[in-house]
Amino acid sequence: MEHETEYVQIMIDSLKKKVDILNQITELNNEQKVLIQAETLDLEAFNVTVDKKGECIDTLNNLDSGFQKLYDRVKEALEGKKEAYKPQIKEMQTLISKITQLSMSIQAEEERNKDTIKAHFTKLKKEVYQIKNSQKVAQNYYNSMNKLNFVDPQFLDKKK
Repeated sequence: MEHETEYVQIMIDSLKKKVDILNQITELNNEQKVLIQAETLDLEAFNVTVDKKGECIDTLNNLDSGFQKLYDRVKEALEGKKEAYKPQIKEMQTLISKITQLSMSIQAEEERNKDTIKAHFTKLKKEVYQIKNSQKVAQNYYNSMNKLNFVDPQFLDKKK
C-alpha cells in the first residue's frame, strides 16, 4: 500500500474534525441550557439549536463512517508497521480519548437538559390545567348567577 501515510493523516484530520464538532455540540448544549432555564422558554431559539445539533450529528455520522472505511483499508498495514507509525497512532489514541471524554460530557449534559425541559413542560402543563379549571369555575359561577336573577313568568289576576 503506497498511500498509507496519507490515509493515516486523513484519519487524524477526521478525528480532529470530530473533536471540533463535539465542541460545537457542547456549545449548543450550553445555549439550550440557558434557554431552558430562562423564565419563559423561547421555543423558536430552542428549535434552532436542536436543528443545529442535528446537523452536527449528521456530520459526525459521516465522519465516523469515513473513518471506519479508511481504517479498514489500512488496518493490516498499520498493524504490520506499528513502529513506523507510532507517533501517528499515539496522536490518534489521544484524539480518540478526547472524543470519548467529550461524548460522555455531552451525554451527561443532554440528560440534564432533558430533565430540565421535562420539569418545565410539567410546570407548563399544570399552569394550563389551572387556567382551564379557573375558566370552568368562572363559567359555572356566571351560569349560576344568571339563574338567580331569573324570575319565572307569573300570571297576575287583576279582577278582584
